[in-house]
Amino acid sequence: MFKNLCITFIDVSLLLLLLVGCNTTQQPANTAGSYTTKYEQIPASSSIQELTESTINSRYKNVTDICFEDYENIDNIGYLAFSYKNKQLPYCGFTVAQQNGEQYKLSYFEDYSIAEKEPVSITQFIGTYPGTKDRKFHITIGYINNDRIKQIILYYPQSNVKVIQLGEDQHVFLDINVNSEDSLLKIEGRASNENIVYKKDSD
Repeated sequence: MFKNLCITFIDVSLLLLLLVGCNTTQQPANTAGSYTTKYEQIPASSSIQELTESTINSRYKNVTDICFEDYENIDNIGYLAFSYKNKQLPYCGFTVAQQNGEQYKLSYFEDYSIAEKEPVSITQFIGTYPGTKDRKFHITIGYINNDRIKQIILYYPQSNVKVIQLGEDQHVFLDINVNSEDSLLKIEGRASNENIVYKKDSD
């Protein structure tokens, strides 16, 4: 268990009760998928979490409040989104690591400072899929700075739409598209009553 992990056992218990299933009401047409992070899906602390925390601490001296907020595993490639404070300024980022049993080998580590005045800060990343030479993947990572936003809708080309339900106290999300380099067309942030709180077209 990490000293800096900002979710207590009580918080996790409450969170797991909240993160059940995917809301499918009033979603846009052609929705490709909807998911909610379940913290029991994140591997044990001796794996990708430990790798991420040690990488953060090796780069910065004044890091606090490291939180692991979203996780996906595709073909034994782990994608872990995190947030932390560096000199009291907010950052978010992601780790991409190849899984071999319970161990992970770092492929990518990216982190970004947060524009605190923006309701949603979005960064997109294109990389070569670990273990390949020409297979690409696209990551969208976002930091939510408005507590009213409970649902994120990502619009990609070819009517590819992703709906992401945010967990209680979750501020960072990530979306992975393997074999794709398509950038976002627009993003919406919606409240629990489906009202649009934030909307922005891609630059």
